Amino acid sequence: MNWDDIITDAAATDTGLRRSNNQDSHAVVRAPTPETWRQRGHLFMVADGMGAHAVGELASKMACDNIPHHYHKTKTGTSAEAIKKAYREVGALIHHRASANIDFQGMGTTCSTLVLLPEGALIAHVGDSRVYRIRDGRIDQLSFDHSLAWELVRRKHLTPEHARLAVPKNVITRSLGPDPNVEVDIEGPLAVAPNDVYLLCSDGLSGPVSDPELGAFAANFHPKDACRYLVNLANLRGGLDNITVLILRIGPWVEPETAVDIPIAKSDQDPRQKTRWRASLTDLLHLKWHLRHRPSPPATVEDHPYRSSECSISPELIEPFSELTRRIQTLAVENTWSLNWTQFAQYRRQETEARAAEKPRKALKSLGEMMVLLGVAARFRRKASSHVV
Repeated sequence: MNWDDIITDAAATDTGLRRSNNQDSHAVVRAPTPETWRQRGHLFMVADGMGAHAVGELASKMACDNIPHHYHKTKTGTSAEAIKKAYREVGALIHHRASANIDFQGMGTTCSTLVLLPEGALIAHVGDSRVYRIRDGRIDQLSFDHSLAWELVRRKHLTPEHARLAVPKNVITRSLGPDPNVEVDIEGPLAVAPNDVYLLCSDGLSGPVSDPELGAFAANFHPKDACRYLVNLANLRGGLDNITVLILRIGPWVEPETAVDIPIAKSDQDPRQKTRWRASLTDLLHLKWHLRHRPSPPATVEDHPYRSSECSISPELIEPFSELTRRIQTLAVENTWSLNWTQFAQYRRQETEARAAEKPRKALKSLGEMMVLLGVAARFRRKASSHVV
Protein backbone atom coordinates (compact mmCIF):
# COMPACT_ATOMS: atom_id res chain seq x y z
CA MET A 1 0.00 0.00 0.00
CA ASN A 2 0.91 3.65 -0.41
CA TRP A 3 0.05 6.69 1.71
CA ASP A 4 -2.03 8.25 -1.09
CA ASP A 5 -4.04 5.11 -1.89
CA ILE A 6 -7.77 5.71 -1.86
CA ILE A 7 -9.54 4.16 1.12
CA THR A 8 -13.33 4.42 1.09
CA ASP A 9 -14.72 4.01 4.60
CA ALA A 10 -17.83 4.55 6.69
CA ALA A 11 -19.09 3.64 10.15
CA ALA A 12 -22.41 3.40 11.95
CA THR A 13 -23.38 2.77 15.55
CA ASP A 14 -26.78 2.24 17.15
CA THR A 15 -28.08 1.61 20.66
CA GLY A 16 -30.26 -1.25 19.44
CA LEU A 17 -33.86 -1.87 20.44
CA ARG A 18 -33.34 -3.26 23.95
CA ARG A 19 -30.59 -1.14 25.51
CA SER A 20 -30.97 2.33 27.04
CA ASN A 21 -27.43 3.53 26.30
CA ASN A 22 -24.73 2.75 23.76
CA GLN A 23 -21.57 1.23 25.25
CA ASP A 24 -19.86 0.79 21.87
CA SER A 25 -17.23 3.19 20.49
CA HIS A 26 -15.17 3.37 17.32
CA ALA A 27 -12.28 5.43 15.96
CA VAL A 28 -10.62 6.21 12.62
CA VAL A 29 -7.19 7.87 12.66
CA ARG A 30 -5.59 8.39 9.26
CA ALA A 31 -1.90 9.19 8.93
CA PRO A 32 -1.68 12.91 8.02
CA THR A 33 1.70 12.71 6.25
CA PRO A 34 3.71 10.15 4.25
CA GLU A 35 6.24 9.97 7.09
CA THR A 36 3.56 9.21 9.68
CA TRP A 37 2.12 6.63 7.31
CA ARG A 38 5.45 4.86 6.93
CA GLN A 39 5.90 4.77 10.71
CA ARG A 40 2.43 3.92 12.00
CA GLY A 41 -0.10 3.71 9.11
CA HIS A 42 -3.87 4.30 9.23
CA LEU A 43 -5.79 3.03 12.27
CA PHE A 44 -9.38 1.75 12.51
CA MET A 45 -10.91 0.54 15.78
CA VAL A 46 -14.11 -0.81 17.35
CA ALA A 47 -14.66 -1.30 21.10
CA ASP A 48 -17.59 -2.78 23.05
CA GLY A 49 -17.75 -1.73 26.69
CA MET A 50 -19.18 -3.61 29.65
CA GLY A 51 -20.18 -2.78 33.20
CA ALA A 52 -23.11 -1.29 35.10
CA HIS A 53 -23.98 2.40 35.53
CA ALA A 54 -22.72 3.33 32.03
CA VAL A 55 -19.13 2.47 32.95
CA GLY A 56 -18.93 0.29 29.84
CA GLU A 57 -19.57 3.37 27.76
CA LEU A 58 -16.68 5.10 29.54
CA ALA A 59 -14.37 2.09 29.09
CA SER A 60 -14.90 1.82 25.33
CA LYS A 61 -14.50 5.58 24.94
CA MET A 62 -11.24 5.50 26.92
CA ALA A 63 -9.97 2.76 24.61
CA CYS A 64 -10.85 4.57 21.39
CA ASP A 65 -9.58 7.94 22.65
CA ASN A 66 -6.33 6.73 24.18
CA ILE A 67 -5.05 3.72 22.25
CA PRO A 68 -4.42 5.72 19.03
CA HIS A 69 -2.63 8.40 21.08
CA HIS A 70 -0.42 5.92 22.95
CA TYR A 71 0.28 4.03 19.72
CA HIS A 72 1.46 7.11 17.81
CA LYS A 73 3.53 8.54 20.65
CA THR A 74 5.67 5.38 20.73
CA LYS A 75 8.50 6.22 18.35
CA THR A 76 10.62 3.09 18.75
CA GLY A 77 10.01 -0.55 17.92
CA THR A 78 7.76 -2.14 15.34
CA SER A 79 4.13 -1.21 14.78
CA ALA A 80 3.12 -4.54 16.34
CA GLU A 81 5.13 -3.75 19.45
CA ALA A 82 3.72 -0.21 19.60
CA ILE A 83 0.07 -1.25 19.32
CA LYS A 84 0.50 -4.01 21.90
CA LYS A 85 2.15 -1.51 24.26
CA ALA A 86 -0.71 0.95 23.70
CA TYR A 87 -3.30 -1.71 24.52
CA ARG A 88 -1.56 -2.62 27.76
CA GLU A 89 -1.08 0.99 28.84
CA VAL A 90 -4.72 1.85 28.22
CA GLY A 91 -5.86 -1.41 29.81
CA ALA A 92 -3.94 -0.39 32.93
CA LEU A 93 -5.60 3.05 32.83
CA ILE A 94 -9.06 1.48 32.69
CA HIS A 95 -8.13 -0.93 35.49
CA HIS A 96 -6.93 1.96 37.67
CA ARG A 97 -10.12 3.92 36.98
CA ALA A 98 -12.25 0.91 37.94
CA SER A 99 -10.23 0.24 41.12
CA ALA A 100 -10.66 3.82 42.33
CA ASN A 101 -14.47 3.73 42.42
CA ILE A 102 -16.64 0.92 43.77
CA ASP A 103 -19.37 1.83 41.27
CA PHE A 104 -16.94 1.10 38.43
CA GLN A 105 -16.30 -2.53 39.39
CA GLY A 106 -16.49 -4.81 36.36
CA MET A 107 -15.57 -1.98 34.02
CA GLY A 108 -13.96 -3.21 30.82
CA THR A 109 -14.10 -3.24 27.04
CA THR A 110 -13.32 -5.38 24.06
CA CYS A 111 -11.11 -3.75 21.46
CA SER A 112 -10.29 -4.75 17.88
CA THR A 113 -7.96 -2.63 15.77
CA LEU A 114 -6.91 -2.75 12.12
CA VAL A 115 -3.77 -0.83 11.13
CA LEU A 116 -3.00 -0.44 7.42
CA LEU A 117 0.76 -0.15 6.94
CA PRO A 118 3.16 -0.14 3.97
CA GLU A 119 3.90 -3.81 4.70
CA GLY A 120 0.24 -4.83 5.05
CA ALA A 121 -2.67 -5.13 7.47
CA LEU A 122 -1.88 -5.48 11.18
CA ILE A 123 -4.59 -6.56 13.64
CA ALA A 124 -4.63 -6.23 17.43
CA HIS A 125 -7.56 -7.57 19.40
CA VAL A 126 -8.87 -8.40 22.85
CA GLY A 127 -12.38 -9.76 23.36
CA ASP A 128 -15.01 -10.78 20.82
CA SER A 129 -15.36 -7.73 18.58
CA ARG A 130 -14.33 -8.91 15.14
CA VAL A 131 -12.17 -8.01 12.16
CA TYR A 132 -13.14 -9.48 8.78
CA ARG A 133 -11.71 -9.27 5.28
CA ILE A 134 -13.81 -9.76 2.14
CA ARG A 135 -11.85 -10.78 -0.96
CA ASP A 136 -12.75 -12.65 -4.16
CA GLY A 137 -16.22 -13.68 -3.01
CA ARG A 138 -15.15 -14.92 0.43
CA ILE A 139 -15.32 -13.42 3.90
CA ASP A 140 -12.50 -14.32 6.30
CA GLN A 141 -12.55 -13.73 10.05
CA LEU A 142 -9.06 -12.50 10.87
CA SER A 143 -9.51 -12.16 14.65
CA PHE A 144 -10.04 -14.88 17.26
CA ASP A 145 -13.04 -14.53 19.58
CA HIS A 146 -11.82 -14.43 23.18
CA SER A 147 -15.02 -16.09 24.34
CA LEU A 148 -15.72 -19.17 26.42
CA ALA A 149 -17.24 -20.94 23.43
CA TRP A 150 -14.25 -20.36 21.16
CA GLU A 151 -11.74 -21.25 23.88
CA LEU A 152 -13.50 -24.57 24.59
CA VAL A 153 -13.48 -25.42 20.90
CA ARG A 154 -9.80 -24.49 20.55
CA ARG A 155 -8.92 -26.77 23.46
CA LYS A 156 -11.04 -29.51 21.86
CA HIS A 157 -13.37 -29.78 24.84
CA LEU A 158 -16.38 -29.14 22.57
CA THR A 159 -17.19 -29.29 18.88
CA PRO A 160 -18.16 -25.98 17.23
CA GLU A 161 -21.77 -27.16 16.91
CA HIS A 162 -21.97 -28.26 20.56
CA ALA A 163 -20.43 -24.97 21.71
CA ARG A 164 -22.91 -22.99 19.64
CA LEU A 165 -25.84 -24.75 21.29
CA ALA A 166 -24.56 -25.19 24.86
CA VAL A 167 -22.35 -22.21 25.70
CA PRO A 168 -23.66 -18.63 26.16
CA LYS A 169 -22.25 -16.39 23.43
CA ASN A 170 -21.70 -13.37 25.67
CA VAL A 171 -19.15 -14.93 28.06
CA ILE A 172 -15.77 -13.45 27.12
CA THR A 173 -12.39 -14.52 28.46
CA ARG A 174 -10.39 -11.34 27.84
CA SER A 175 -11.08 -7.61 27.95
CA LEU A 176 -9.24 -4.38 28.65
CA GLY A 177 -9.69 -3.30 32.27
CA PRO A 178 -10.26 -6.26 34.60
CA ASP A 179 -6.71 -7.57 34.09
CA PRO A 180 -4.03 -4.83 34.03
CA ASN A 181 -1.66 -7.22 32.22
CA VAL A 182 -4.08 -8.52 29.61
CA GLU A 183 -2.67 -10.59 26.75
CA VAL A 184 -3.11 -8.90 23.36
CA ASP A 185 -3.37 -10.99 20.18
CA ILE A 186 -1.52 -9.70 17.11
CA GLU A 187 -2.27 -10.92 13.58
CA GLY A 188 -0.17 -10.03 10.56
CA PRO A 189 0.92 -7.96 8.89
CA LEU A 190 -1.13 -9.60 6.13
CA ALA A 191 -0.87 -8.74 2.44
CA VAL A 192 -3.35 -6.12 1.19
CA ALA A 193 -4.76 -6.24 -2.35
CA PRO A 194 -6.79 -3.70 -4.38
CA ASN A 195 -10.54 -3.97 -3.70
CA ASP A 196 -10.06 -5.75 -0.39
CA VAL A 197 -12.88 -4.83 2.00
CA TYR A 198 -12.40 -4.88 5.78
CA LEU A 199 -15.25 -4.95 8.29
CA LEU A 200 -14.89 -4.35 12.03
CA CYS A 201 -17.90 -4.84 14.29
CA SER A 202 -19.17 -5.47 17.79
CA ASP A 203 -21.06 -8.66 18.62
CA GLY A 204 -24.31 -6.73 18.38
CA LEU A 205 -23.87 -7.16 14.62
CA SER A 206 -21.96 -10.44 14.27
CA GLY A 207 -24.45 -12.16 16.60
CA PRO A 208 -27.68 -11.75 14.60
CA VAL A 209 -26.07 -11.43 11.14
CA SER A 210 -24.14 -14.33 9.60
CA ASP A 211 -20.70 -14.05 8.03
CA PRO A 212 -22.00 -14.63 4.45
CA GLU A 213 -24.59 -11.89 4.99
CA LEU A 214 -21.97 -9.47 6.33
CA GLY A 215 -19.74 -10.21 3.34
CA ALA A 216 -22.48 -9.86 0.73
CA PHE A 217 -23.48 -6.38 1.90
CA ALA A 218 -19.93 -5.13 2.52
CA ALA A 219 -18.62 -6.34 -0.84
CA ASN A 220 -21.46 -5.14 -3.05
CA PHE A 221 -22.35 -1.67 -1.76
CA HIS A 222 -20.68 1.58 -0.83
CA PRO A 223 -19.47 1.31 2.79
CA LYS A 224 -21.96 3.97 3.90
CA ASP A 225 -24.91 2.05 2.43
CA ALA A 226 -23.62 -1.30 3.66
CA CYS A 227 -23.39 0.09 7.20
CA ARG A 228 -26.98 1.38 7.03
CA TYR A 229 -28.31 -1.92 5.77
CA LEU A 230 -26.46 -4.04 8.32
CA VAL A 231 -27.37 -1.95 11.38
CA ASN A 232 -31.05 -2.05 10.46
CA LEU A 233 -30.89 -5.77 9.68
CA ALA A 234 -29.51 -6.42 13.17
CA ASN A 235 -32.29 -4.34 14.70
CA LEU A 236 -35.00 -6.13 12.72
CA ARG A 237 -33.63 -9.41 14.06
CA GLY A 238 -34.17 -8.25 17.62
CA GLY A 239 -31.68 -5.43 18.27
CA LEU A 240 -30.72 -7.10 21.55
CA ASP A 241 -27.39 -5.30 21.91
CA ASN A 242 -25.57 -2.17 20.83
CA ILE A 243 -24.52 -2.37 17.18
CA THR A 244 -21.35 -0.89 15.68
CA VAL A 245 -19.86 -1.51 12.24
CA LEU A 246 -16.92 0.06 10.41
CA ILE A 247 -16.30 -0.84 6.75
CA LEU A 248 -13.38 0.21 4.55
CA ARG A 249 -12.57 -0.60 0.94
CA ILE A 250 -9.06 -0.48 -0.50
CA GLY A 251 -9.53 1.60 -3.63
CA PRO A 252 -12.24 3.80 -5.14
CA TRP A 253 -15.92 2.94 -5.16
CA VAL A 254 -17.96 3.38 -8.33
CA GLU A 255 -21.66 2.58 -8.19
CA PRO A 256 -22.10 -0.27 -10.70
CA GLU A 257 -25.22 1.21 -12.30
CA THR A 258 -24.12 -0.11 -15.68
CA ALA A 259 -23.43 -3.62 -14.40
CA VAL A 260 -24.64 -6.55 -16.45
CA ASP A 261 -25.76 -9.36 -14.14
CA ILE A 262 -25.27 -12.77 -15.69
CA PRO A 263 -28.13 -15.03 -14.50
CA ILE A 264 -27.51 -17.01 -11.33
CA ALA A 265 -27.64 -20.78 -11.59
CA LYS A 266 -30.87 -22.31 -10.35
CA SER A 267 -30.87 -23.94 -6.93
CA ASP A 268 -30.99 -27.48 -8.36
CA GLN A 269 -27.83 -26.99 -10.38
CA ASP A 270 -24.26 -27.72 -9.33
CA PRO A 271 -23.44 -25.24 -6.50
CA ARG A 272 -20.11 -24.56 -8.16
CA GLN A 273 -22.01 -22.95 -11.05
CA LYS A 274 -23.76 -20.43 -8.80
CA THR A 275 -20.94 -17.93 -8.99
CA ARG A 276 -22.17 -14.71 -10.55
CA TRP A 277 -19.77 -12.87 -12.81
CA ARG A 278 -20.49 -9.25 -13.52
CA ALA A 279 -19.01 -7.22 -16.38
CA SER A 280 -19.38 -3.48 -16.02
CA LEU A 281 -17.80 -0.16 -16.69
CA THR A 282 -16.72 -0.26 -13.06
CA ASP A 283 -13.93 -2.63 -14.07
CA LEU A 284 -12.70 -0.18 -16.70
CA LEU A 285 -12.83 2.73 -14.28
CA HIS A 286 -10.79 0.72 -11.78
CA LEU A 287 -8.23 -0.39 -14.38
CA LYS A 288 -5.91 2.60 -14.11
CA TRP A 289 -5.94 2.34 -10.31
CA HIS A 290 -5.17 -1.38 -10.45
CA LEU A 291 -2.27 -0.89 -12.83
CA ARG A 292 -0.69 1.69 -10.51
CA HIS A 293 -1.12 -0.37 -7.37
CA ARG A 294 0.31 -3.73 -6.52
CA PRO A 295 -0.43 -5.89 -3.50
CA SER A 296 1.62 -5.21 -0.39
CA PRO A 297 5.04 -6.85 -0.13
CA PRO A 298 4.87 -10.47 1.09
CA ALA A 299 3.27 -10.64 4.53
CA THR A 300 5.54 -11.41 7.45
CA VAL A 301 3.19 -14.20 8.53
CA GLU A 302 1.07 -16.65 6.56
CA ASP A 303 -2.58 -15.79 6.03
CA HIS A 304 -4.72 -18.30 7.95
CA PRO A 305 -8.19 -16.91 8.79
CA TYR A 306 -9.99 -18.37 11.79
CA ARG A 307 -13.16 -18.84 9.73
CA SER A 308 -13.92 -18.45 6.03
CA SER A 309 -17.22 -18.48 4.11
CA GLU A 310 -18.44 -17.83 0.60
CA CYS A 311 -20.38 -14.56 0.46
CA SER A 312 -21.62 -14.20 -3.11
CA ILE A 313 -25.22 -13.06 -3.65
CA SER A 314 -27.40 -16.11 -4.29
CA PRO A 315 -31.15 -16.81 -4.19
CA GLU A 316 -30.56 -18.68 -0.92
CA LEU A 317 -28.99 -15.58 0.60
CA ILE A 318 -31.66 -13.17 -0.66
CA GLU A 319 -34.77 -15.15 0.29
CA PRO A 320 -34.47 -14.78 4.11
CA PHE A 321 -34.28 -10.99 3.71
CA SER A 322 -37.43 -11.00 1.59
CA GLU A 323 -39.22 -13.14 4.17
CA LEU A 324 -38.00 -10.90 7.01
CA THR A 325 -39.20 -7.68 5.38
CA ARG A 326 -42.60 -9.22 4.61
CA ARG A 327 -43.02 -10.43 8.18
CA ILE A 328 -42.02 -7.08 9.67
CA GLN A 329 -44.18 -5.29 7.08
CA THR A 330 -47.22 -7.22 8.33
CA LEU A 331 -46.35 -6.33 11.93
CA ALA A 332 -45.91 -2.67 10.98
CA VAL A 333 -49.29 -2.51 9.24
CA GLU A 334 -51.07 -4.21 12.12
CA ASN A 335 -49.53 -1.79 14.63
CA THR A 336 -49.84 1.33 12.44
CA TRP A 337 -46.12 2.12 12.30
CA SER A 338 -45.27 5.46 10.78
CA LEU A 339 -43.19 5.07 7.61
CA ASN A 340 -43.28 6.06 3.95
CA TRP A 341 -45.40 3.24 2.56
CA THR A 342 -45.29 4.65 -0.97
CA GLN A 343 -41.51 4.46 -0.99
CA PHE A 344 -41.64 1.02 0.61
CA ALA A 345 -43.98 -0.28 -2.11
CA GLN A 346 -41.63 1.08 -4.77
CA TYR A 347 -38.69 -0.81 -3.26
CA ARG A 348 -40.82 -3.98 -3.09
CA ARG A 349 -41.64 -3.67 -6.80
CA GLN A 350 -37.97 -3.12 -7.59
CA GLU A 351 -37.02 -6.21 -5.60
CA THR A 352 -39.61 -8.34 -7.40
CA GLU A 353 -38.56 -7.08 -10.83
CA ALA A 354 -34.86 -7.53 -10.09
CA ARG A 355 -35.34 -11.10 -8.89
CA ALA A 356 -37.43 -11.94 -11.95
CA ALA A 357 -34.70 -10.46 -14.18
CA GLU A 358 -32.03 -12.34 -12.21
CA LYS A 359 -30.28 -9.15 -11.10
CA PRO A 360 -29.28 -10.15 -7.57
CA ARG A 361 -27.42 -7.03 -6.51
CA LYS A 362 -30.36 -4.78 -7.43
CA ALA A 363 -32.72 -7.07 -5.52
CA LEU A 364 -30.47 -6.99 -2.46
CA LYS A 365 -30.20 -3.20 -2.63
CA SER A 366 -34.00 -2.85 -2.68
CA LEU A 367 -34.26 -5.19 0.30
CA GLY A 368 -31.62 -3.17 2.11
CA GLU A 369 -33.61 0.03 1.61
CA MET A 370 -36.76 -1.68 2.87
CA MET A 371 -34.88 -2.80 5.97
CA VAL A 372 -33.78 0.79 6.58
CA LEU A 373 -37.37 2.07 6.40
CA LEU A 374 -38.62 -0.67 8.72
CA GLY A 375 -35.65 -0.32 11.08
CA VAL A 376 -36.11 3.43 11.48
CA ALA A 377 -39.83 2.93 12.12
CA ALA A 378 -39.13 0.21 14.70
CA ARG A 379 -36.73 2.47 16.61
CA PHE A 380 -39.21 5.35 16.52
CA ARG A 381 -41.99 3.04 17.71
CA ARG A 382 -39.91 1.75 20.61
CA LYS A 383 -38.83 5.25 21.62
CA ALA A 384 -42.43 6.46 21.58
CA SER A 385 -43.66 3.48 23.62
CA SER A 386 -40.90 3.94 26.22
CA HIS A 387 -42.25 7.42 26.97
CA VAL A 388 -45.80 6.20 27.53
CA VAL A 389 -46.69 6.45 31.23
